[in-house]
Amino acid sequence: MDGNGRWAKSLGHSRQHGHQVGASRVYEIFEACTELGCRTATFFAMSSENINRNKKEISFISQLLVSSINQHFPDLINNKIKFRVIGDLSSLSNKILEIIEYAENETKNFSDYELNIAYNYGGHWDIVNAAKIALLNHKEINIETLSKYLSTSDNYPDLIVRTGGYKRLSNFMLWQAAYSELQFLDVLWPDICKSNIKYIFDNYQNTQRKFGLVK
Repeated sequence: MDGNGRWAKSLGHSRQHGHQVGASRVYEIFEACTELGCRTATFFAMSSENINRNKKEISFISQLLVSSINQHFPDLINNKIKFRVIGDLSSLSNKILEIIEYAENETKNFSDYELNIAYNYGGHWDIVNAAKIALLNHKEINIETLSKYLSTSDNYPDLIVRTGGYKRLSNFMLWQAAYSELQFLDVLWPDICKSNIKYIFDNYQNTQRKFGLVK
């Protein structure tokens, strides 16, 4: 979800305002995805590199995470949406962790839809973390065992979309993205709308996925 800061700066607002508007778009865009047949979506809220930004900005983003969970918790329950926050959450306060844990526990048995928020997440961290867990449980590591312990388990994204104009993954799901379709939009995240989502999905449906095979 790239472009919050640039969007705010272009309008003469603070970066915090950009993050606030950007956070308000997440559930709306998730709904647009589900209306078009998507059952699982992960939103990249903050990378493991972003955590080194100004402490005031990071604190503000963590509070946005809390307020968003509280605001949309009834929607998660009513629409049977499984909710998870993935990433290294060790920097968050116990109070925030309790709110996340409560939302995750109350929705963990839902299977209709899944909404994931990637916070302080990095593909490198995910792979190393999975390898550490795998070594504790297995004598040797292979593709299957390591995949099992990734933050997404063995659920790989069919499609990865980045807003903001940059054409790179920026350490997002590096293992899981091996055969994901990639799309990049020049639209800054706060300006994204349902028509953009439909455009993305139409392009995806017209793509023949081969996974390295000849069809």
